[in-house]
Formats: sequence, C-alpha cells, structure tokens
Amino acid sequence: MAGTFMGVEIGRRGIQTHQKALNVTGHNLTNASTPGYTRQEAVFETSLPFNNPSFDSSATNGQYGTGVDTSMISRIRDEYLDPQARNSNKDRYYWEEQVSIMNRVEASFAEPSSSGIQDQMVEFFKGWQNLNNNPQDPAVKAAVTEIGVQFASLSSYTYTQLTHVEESIIKPGIIPEIESGQLKDSVDKINELLYQIQNLTQDIMKVYKVGQQPNDLLDKRDYLLDELSKYAPLKVINKTVGGKPTGETVLNFYDLTITSVPRQNTQFKLQLVDNKLELQETGTSWKLNLTDNYTDTGKGGSLLGLEKARQNIIELKSDLNFLADSLKTKIAQINLAPPAAEVIDFFTGTLAGGDYRVNPMIASDPGIIEGTKSGQIADIRQQYIDPDNNVKYTLEEGYALLVTNVGNMVKSNEDMAANQQAIQEQMFNLREAVAGVSVDEELANMVQFQYGYQASARVISMMDEILDEVVNRLKQI
Repeated sequence: MAGTFMGVEIGRRGIQTHQKALNVTGHNLTNASTPGYTRQEAVFETSLPFNNPSFDSSATNGQYGTGVDTSMISRIRDEYLDPQARNSNKDRYYWEEQVSIMNRVEASFAEPSSSGIQDQMVEFFKGWQNLNNNPQDPAVKAAVTEIGVQFASLSSYTYTQLTHVEESIIKPGIIPEIESGQLKDSVDKINELLYQIQNLTQDIMKVYKVGQQPNDLLDKRDYLLDELSKYAPLKVINKTVGGKPTGETVLNFYDLTITSVPRQNTQFKLQLVDNKLELQETGTSWKLNLTDNYTDTGKGGSLLGLEKARQNIIELKSDLNFLADSLKTKIAQINLAPPAAEVIDFFTGTLAGGDYRVNPMIASDPGIIEGTKSGQIADIRQQYIDPDNNVKYTLEEGYALLVTNVGNMVKSNEDMAANQQAIQEQMFNLREAVAGVSVDEELANMVQFQYGYQASARVISMMDEILDEVVNRLKQI
C-alpha cells in the first residue's frame, strides 16, 4: 500500500503542477500583444497510479492515485487555418503593392488640371488657330512656340516621372543585373526570411529530439512563414515520424521545393533577360519568368504584383510616347519653313529618348514659321491619329483615354485590394480566435490555478499535522 509520506508527495506534485500552470498563464498574459504569439496551455494528466503489493499482484500500474503531472505545454493552434491564412496573404499583397504604385502613377499625370497635358494640348491647337487668323503676326508665332515648349516640357516631365516610378520597382544595372528597386529589396527579404526559417527549423528539430515542445520557436517560424507568404504562393509541409512531429519542414515556393537545410551559398536573385524579369535560384537551374506570369492572379504575391504594376507603367509610357510622336509626325508632314527653305519640323526627338522638344531653330527664332500653313496644323486636332492602322481617335481623345485607363487601373486595384484585405483579415481573425490570448480567460485560469496551488499546499500541511501526531504524540498515549 502507499507509504506514510505519499500524501506529501501528492501535495508536492500538485504544487509544482499548478506553479507551472501559473507560469504558463503569466507567459500568455505578457505576450498577449506579441505578433505571431500562440496561446499556450499546461496539459494536466494523472500521474501513474501506485500498485498495492501482494503475493498475487502483477507488476503493473495499480489503483492508488499518486497525484498530477504536467504532460506537456501545448500550443493552442488550428494548423488547418494556416494554409488558408497564408493563401489570403499572398492574394492581398498582389493587389496592395499595385495600389501604392499606381497611385504614384496617377499623381504623375496631374489630371484633371488647368495646367495638365490635356489643357496644354487644347491651348496648343488654339494657338495655331490664332496664328491662322494672323499668319504674319510675330507675337502670335512666339505664343505658339511658347505653348509648344510648355507642352513638350510637360510631356517629357510626365514621362520622366513615370520612369522614376518604374525604376523604383526595378532599376537595371549592367544587364542582366538589377541595381536596385522594390523588387530587388523584396527578393533580398525573401532570402533573409528563408535563412531565418531554416536556422529556426534546425533548433526546433533539436528540441523535438529531446522530447520537448519548442512552442516559442514554432511561433517565430510560423510568423516568418506568414511574412514569406506575402511575396509568393507558399505551401508548408510539416514532417512527422510515427505520427509525431519532427520539426522538419518542406516549403513549396512557387513550384520550387525548399528543404530545412540552411543554404549558405544558394539564394534567389533577379535578372533582366531579353527585357523580361526572371527570378532565379542560384543553387539550382530553377527560374521563374515574372514578366510572363504577372497576370496570373492564382499565383499572386507581391513579387508578381510589383511586376504587373511595372508592366502597366511600361505600357502607359509607350502610349504617351506614341501620342507625342504622332503629333510630331503629323506636324512634320506640313513644312513650316518659308518657300525654298529647308524642311523645318516643329518638334524633334522622342519622349523615350529624353530629347522631345520644340525644334531649337524655331525656339530661337519663331518668326521663321510659315504662318499660312498654321490652319493645316490646327486641323490636326480633328483628325484621327492613324486611321489606316485602326487608331480611330484624335490626339485629345487618345490622351483622355490614357488618363481614363490610369484612373480605371487605380480604382480596380483599390477595389480588389480592399476585397482581398477583408478576406485576409477575416482569415487571420478566425485563426486569432483560436490561437490568440484572451486576457479575461487567462485571468480566470490564474484564479483557478491559484486555488489549486493553495489546495495542494493545504494537503501538505494536513499531512504534516498527521505525521506530527504519529511521530511526536503517539508515544504519549
């Protein structure tokens, strides 16, 4: 049967177990606001019962209880919610990255505005109409030239602003290398996250091997995995042996399998190959053409979102350059030089080349303009840009369409980002409802464990009184 001191041992176990539970509760409360923290719980179980020894008893667990033990400190987490939360993460940041970029693009156009390109274009054609009414007036010729200078300058400035926004995404160095930009910074962050995750995994595996539960390390790794899922599609496979976790993970990043072994000499990098942006893994032959996949919303992630924004900017720059070049070409078809003089173009250069401007000869001497031909230039305002190639809209309509496309892109991105953010927040809230710390619940647990501690201490006090009776007072009877 159980010995005299068994009651003391039971009380001791009760005190230690409730002390551990109070420590866990305190750990939860102090980390209630820590990002990525998962609520922990001390799991109680009865300790092995004591066998009543007799001649016919078996050497197995018996019927006399021996108290309580803490079997483990568990993480209260629904791992089935993690894939959904991370999937919503990459969807949100695919659109959110585009919003910040496209807002800067929209600001570059400054439309509608009384000093925008649209207004300058209107004033430009009005100036030629005025010159048609006064073909020899040097003041009107000077006014036409000045308006042309302002239009060319504003168009060039807008194009340059778009280029600056584009270069904030990627700025090419010596081809195929990328010098800087948000995409490069994102890839550097991915490399850093992977390195931290893999090193944490090694520590987690060591803790599992000695039969303990690496809760805080698992929280740190899950937080890093959530961060990694912002950039690209991510699947996480947690390995087990005999149904028990080993701590080892296998990551599927896009379609690349990444093991838990820290990689010292392998990492992702960006390269610009044939004007297409490629993400490469330097340790393998794996690569992904971001430019060919940026419209795949199923992949998502901020990397493809940034590349989609970059391609939008490239298209807008091309459209703006096309409009400016079309105006230059149409005016060039009308020789503004005086009779018998060499052909003089009003505009020279291109926006893409960075040298779009009014012909320096005209800028320095507006009087050389042949005013009698100004009516033909004024008529360009009503002409389609290139009807032979199905470009059946005027220059003003073309620019208005360009500005409208920018506005539509911004609105569409904002709507999609808001929708995906709502979904992501809902998924994270569902996960937080399980894994998050409720201060009220922890305070209630604290009271419960406190009473349990006091009751266990009372058991020891009672057993002390019994032993005192047996040892010190029984001889007096």
